[in-house]
Amino acid sequence: MYATALEQHLREHSPNVLIYTPLLVDDKFVFIMNRLLRTLSGMVEGGEVEVLHVEICPKTHIPTVQLMLPPQLNEKDFGALFDDTQRLLHRAAAQEWKRQSTEEKL
Repeated sequence: MYATALEQHLREHSPNVLIYTPLLVDDKFVFIMNRLLRTLSGMVEGGEVEVLHVEICPKTHIPTVQLMLPPQLNEKDFGALFDDTQRLLHRAAAQEWKRQSTEEKL
């Protein structure tokens, strides 16, 4: 539900983010995906951020996003952003897993 709203928001506010495939991420990951894509949008300035494919892990539901970024960006420019994003995605997935484990015990 929120993933569709995120796609619309990006189209309106970050027109240089081109989404070729539906995001279809769980609601718990939408804020993190928004942060990633909006930050990249600002970093590329005159370029484009292309979302080529989104794959969802069947166990954790963590999205893996294949992106095409302008060649003028270096890994040092966005490496820390990707590291932070990965950490946040895993933390969000772990919170959900802990909640499910607790519910199963009850």
